Amino acid sequence: MRACFLATVVVASLCTSLAATAADPGPAAGRYLDIHGSKIYVETFGSGGVPVVFLHGGVHNFDNTFSRQRDDFSPSRKVIGIDQRGHGHSADDARPFSYADMAEDTAAVIRQLGLGPVDVVGHSDGGDVGLKLARAHPELVRRLVVSGANLRPDLPADELKRRAAWSPDELDVFLRKLELKMPPSFRTDYAAVSPDGPEHWRTHLAKSCRLWLMPVVIDAADLKAIQAPVLVIAGDNDFYSVEQTTELFRGLSKAQLFIVPGTGHGTFGDRPELVDLAVREFLDKP
Repeated sequence: MRACFLATVVVASLCTSLAATAADPGPAAGRYLDIHGSKIYVETFGSGGVPVVFLHGGVHNFDNTFSRQRDDFSPSRKVIGIDQRGHGHSADDARPFSYADMAEDTAAVIRQLGLGPVDVVGHSDGGDVGLKLARAHPELVRRLVVSGANLRPDLPADELKRRAAWSPDELDVFLRKLELKMPPSFRTDYAAVSPDGPEHWRTHLAKSCRLWLMPVVIDAADLKAIQAPVLVIAGDNDFYSVEQTTELFRGLSKAQLFIVPGTGHGTFGDRPELVDLAVREFLDKP
């Protein structure tokens, strides 16, 4: 998930259920693909129906974001989970994190697997990547589901500018305070699977924080240009305001809106039965 750590108080409320360690899917499920100079880890389950690609959020991976959805959808669909560069089982490199780069990597994975038009489900950062993917590669996306996606950070312009100008030392001070408010499982889950080792965690977190400070995730013209049907999901107590979620929904050409009651950012982990039902009904439409 994007787990937008732009405001420390928001981070403190992040749902720990999303960080729960997923059941081991078995070694046969995962493999690495050569994608744009990186080894991208991909897991595949099931075989029937239109393939559905799951895109995790920030500081997370496929397994600890979508374990329930993997089990719910794989009996009837081919499920593909991608760990983006620098996340989960995929090694990092010197490049900064970028939603556009992640979208291009995702497109390359879809093509390399020969999947054709797929359904895409993205949570948080993965939702933003899904929007970028649908805009840049409409031929690859049949339907799109996003939860906890955003158009911009929920920060005043002056605060956003101040944070974007942080020195490495100022950012490090912020990250140290941030870690004290994060569920410990975020770091331990990362350390358990990252090929970069646990010592790379602080670098990973710093790069994620820089990503979340992007002043514009996707602009109005690109949003309107997306022609794939999109289901926009958010918790009624999500990171981003219901107003921004509604703006995202209204900015799309073909969209539906689902506000999950009594739920924060962790829609897929907190209310899997309800959310999976809505996702399944949306994706199963002709």
